[in-house]
Amino acid sequence: MRVLDARQLDVSYLFKNSGINEVDLEKELNLTAQQLDTISTNAIEVSNDRQLGLLVGSSMDIPSQGIFGYAIITSATLGDALKLMVRYNKALLPSLDVKVVSRECRVHVLIKAPHLPDDLERFYIELLYAAIIQSGNTLIPKGRTSVHVEFDYDAAYDKGPYQRLFGSKVKFNSNRSVLSFDEAGLNLGIVTANPVARDIFRRECDRLLSRDTHRGMVSERVQEVLLQAGTEFPTSMRVANQLHMSESTLQRRLAKEGYKFQQLLDQVRNKLAHEYLTGTQLTINEIAALLGFSDAANFRRSFKRWSNKTPTALRNETLSTCNRPFD
Repeated sequence: MRVLDARQLDVSYLFKNSGINEVDLEKELNLTAQQLDTISTNAIEVSNDRQLGLLVGSSMDIPSQGIFGYAIITSATLGDALKLMVRYNKALLPSLDVKVVSRECRVHVLIKAPHLPDDLERFYIELLYAAIIQSGNTLIPKGRTSVHVEFDYDAAYDKGPYQRLFGSKVKFNSNRSVLSFDEAGLNLGIVTANPVARDIFRRECDRLLSRDTHRGMVSERVQEVLLQAGTEFPTSMRVANQLHMSESTLQRRLAKEGYKFQQLLDQVRNKLAHEYLTGTQLTINEIAALLGFSDAANFRRSFKRWSNKTPTALRNETLSTCNRPFD
């Protein structure tokens, strides 16, 4: 809104067909994906600017994102901040599919929204990448990590804004849209880190996300609860209580989605095991304990069942990959 207001454009047009108005935004309101898509589409139309996403993203300051922004700026490292961004993305930009993967010693932030019109998908991609760059410049000293950006579409009428924001090597007409940087950058400390405040803000973010108990599939909400659990995973009864339903109702609704509770718990443990094995120097014994296993042997057997390889084999593959140059 600030960007459009600065251009003296009709801000009221943003809310056309959205079911809300400007006053509603001052309330504690969770926009649906459809409402946010409608407002963003209206912004693109009224501005008639294909680079609007760049402008909005680069003008965003982290505290303007409320409790989610404060959770990010109090994180310990850039890697922690990125994990929170992905974790809470569905609350901020619900139509986007955002993934962060490590490959060949670089971290890749991949964004897709193929179900959206091209102009809207482009707006969101550029907004988020610009916001990440803007946030990075705020959170860590400049020049500490090399960033590469690629887009799977043509440049707009002027490449200048892209090059000023992302650097002269920004690439268009790629086979994907991706922002990448050196994997070592994940460990860069954030100057505003505050572990006590971080935990408080994170709990509040989780509370806001769980307030709408009908949000998303039950299986997704169960996985979110399990991921938030730390080293002691809750039972199905405790998870059901957190989701405000009986254990039998939870089991029945999971069955309708084709899942069992133990299956989801195994998926979460497998996901965390991969993160610990490829992203930390923790020993196998330490990882086993973090995942709630009584000993390393039980963890090894479970991991082999999940991944068809041993924990040591996965870690060795990761080390081998990191020795190859980034293409």
